[in-house]
Amino acid sequence: MNKQFKISYLIFFVIFTVNLFSNDSFYTISVCSTSSYKDAILCKDKVLNEHKFDILITKSKDTKYRTNYGFFNSYKEAKEIKKDLIYKIKKQKTFILEINKDIDFEVFEFYPKESQREKIAYLTFDDGPITGTRNILEVTQEEGISVSMFFIGKHIEDFKKIYEDALTYSNITIANHTYSHANGKYAKFYSDADLVVEDIKKADFILSQDRVSKIESEFLPVRLAGRNVFRLPEISKNDNALAQEQVEKELLAYDKIFEEGFYIYGWDLEWNYEANGKPVQTPMEIVNKMEYIHEKNYTRVENKVVLLMHDRMFANQFNGKENLQTLITLLKNNGWKFENIEQYL
Repeated sequence: MNKQFKISYLIFFVIFTVNLFSNDSFYTISVCSTSSYKDAILCKDKVLNEHKFDILITKSKDTKYRTNYGFFNSYKEAKEIKKDLIYKIKKQKTFILEINKDIDFEVFEFYPKESQREKIAYLTFDDGPITGTRNILEVTQEEGISVSMFFIGKHIEDFKKIYEDALTYSNITIANHTYSHANGKYAKFYSDADLVVEDIKKADFILSQDRVSKIESEFLPVRLAGRNVFRLPEISKNDNALAQEQVEKELLAYDKIFEEGFYIYGWDLEWNYEANGKPVQTPMEIVNKMEYIHEKNYTRVENKVVLLMHDRMFANQFNGKENLQTLITLLKNNGWKFENIEQYL
């Protein structure tokens, strides 16, 4: 070991020992078990050569070396990580090991997770306020993270109490998601630029009575209904899911909204849901996609990933609180920071 590694190892060893004996147990993913120290190192170098979690090599009294991946407070958390490990790790027939005070081993070597460039998550929620909104408010406050909620003007009128409650949460940035949500007729709605601007202004009038913009624009952030569009001082992006002919019909509306002083925010990734609102992907699948987008630098602003979700996905019948808590925990464990949409630029 070089001097720097020895110091790092010593610091970890002290912290690890204190944590171990101040808790009943923790969980780790056992990737390789071997009687050869050399094989344990090969496992670390070949199987876990790119690791997002700490690696710990332990040695038992019968000289069995085990290469362990990550340290988790619950079996469920470890299971989520194990389930979506990359293929080459799955081939090792990994299992989750509970390490407790009674287990007979010594901490042999420690390898901290690889340093990564900054990762900032923008968790955004559309179509509130509705029933599922309350779960989002409560979970994000408990987790102490900043998020952005794009509210529909008509829904504010229909769910006034939920809206008023949302205003009391300091971690929530409430933004504009139009008044009518185009009444579900998007092509017709965006073909009339004046109608679109009027609709957004109507929602802004409702919202601006309770809060004001904290950015250069005097208006609150806007997300268009059914359109993944950016119109910011340094970013202009149309919805790639639309045919070019349709985009050309709608361009005037996008540009006119921006010319009126509104900043429009789209997204990098959407957490899809079924017709009844049930999420399609698991929280782990979404985190993996965010990691991929970040790694490949497919975002409009380096290191920043905007995730689109919808309030209805987090209703009680879909285990909304649990899913959102799992998503946030996984992101935190993977080194993500959280900002509200007004901090995007």
